[in-house]
Amino acid sequence: MPEVVALGEPLIELNPITKGPLRFVNYFEKHVAGSELNFCVAVTRNGVSCGLIARVGEDEFGANIIEYLRGQGVDSSHVKVDKEGFTGVFFLQRGFPNPFASEPFYYRKGSAGSRLSPEDVDEEYVRQARLVHSTGITLAISETAREAVFKAFDLARAISFDTNIRPKLWSPEEAGKAIRSILEKYDVEVFITDPDDTKAILGVTEPDEAFRKYRELGVKVLLYKLGSRGAVAFRESEKVSVPALNVSVEDPVGAGDAMAGTFTALYLRGYPLEKALKVASLASALVVTVRGDNEIIPRTEDAERVLRELGWL
Repeated sequence: MPEVVALGEPLIELNPITKGPLRFVNYFEKHVAGSELNFCVAVTRNGVSCGLIARVGEDEFGANIIEYLRGQGVDSSHVKVDKEGFTGVFFLQRGFPNPFASEPFYYRKGSAGSRLSPEDVDEEYVRQARLVHSTGITLAISETAREAVFKAFDLARAISFDTNIRPKLWSPEEAGKAIRSILEKYDVEVFITDPDDTKAILGVTEPDEAFRKYRELGVKVLLYKLGSRGAVAFRESEKVSVPALNVSVEDPVGAGDAMAGTFTALYLRGYPLEKALKVASLASALVVTVRGDNEIIPRTEDAERVLRELGWL
């Protein structure tokens, strides 16, 4: 059974070949995506086994997702094929109107993934895992999905959580309240967030102040993503930071998931905080250089070789 178990909705991503308004785009690439799925791929690439609890539709996209997970070494035994739902899809609009960003357009309301429920949470499967992971996205997609997360966290030996607040799914106020309830109920081993989400949750943005408040709520390790300014990680009295690598940006979607999964896996492997953060930063930088959320996430040994070449290790 896997060391890490994640709960969330896998999706099919349709990424345009050209940038600009979708009305003028004629060709798209298809990718397998979804925050928790991306996280699982990153965890697995970094030497820690991972399984996904999810639902997909009884359709070609659902079959695509299951086959992809198997090919990436992610345990798909608890991905349920839901005959009453469909596999969710999202389109990306890249470089418009913000030339440095991508905007998702979701077609997921009533999807199989949003029908995730507590009955999908296998107690033995969750209890044996070293760590259980989910995100604010799963809390937002449906009430039953939120209940599934709470059930899994009730059973978990340790928890990681990525805030991932999506304004298209719920308001920052709703999200902040729901995520704070997670923090008040559970001690979170690894908490992944950023200044915008932290403002919604705690009303602050500065990294040191954020860690002080999160620590009071039981967070052990904080991974604080700062986008183009890099990232900071905290554990007890330890604080490490790394700058963002200067790379050409094709599509930033998925970069945070790559960082979260890589960092969490290496933390579980006992890596020093600074080294784990450097490898995670490289994974994140690689993802933004291509279309697709997870295909380019490096294996640990490849990332370490590159970091030595760059003089980071």
